[in-house]
Amino acid sequence: MVQAVGTDAWAAVRDRTARLFARGDAERHTAELARLEETARELTDQADCSTALVRWESSWRARWEMLLDSLPEAELPLFADGLMQMISSAGQRAGSTSISAGDHGLAVSGDVSIRAESGSLAGGVVAVEGGVSLADPFEGRSRPQ
Repeated sequence: MVQAVGTDAWAAVRDRTARLFARGDAERHTAELARLEETARELTDQADCSTALVRWESSWRARWEMLLDSLPEAELPLFADGLMQMISSAGQRAGSTSISAGDHGLAVSGDVSIRAESGSLAGGVVAVEGGVSLADPFEGRSRPQ
């Protein structure tokens, strides 16, 4: 959720998060929106927001855990559906955002393949949001002795 701040997905994530936390209570909804806006403001106002990012991610993670722990079992399926809709919506919007890299960097939205041929070395420095899978470098070839 915090990762969505400043992206095209933020408005949808903010609104769905506030609704999920408010659970139908209008006053609580307003309070959650204010907390979410405080999160976004602090993360966008700082030049180096890494400390704020860690703090807000920890804070929201704890809040999500407490909320999930407090839900009656009968409400879990409906709540899970709302949470999955938020995640799906954020993912769809995030797919349309732009990616950038600094000097001598490579920014990619999709797959990257770095290969070393004939005993050479290939490498890259990677910052990943999501997952990483590594293929067997000798797939389809005989392994060196």
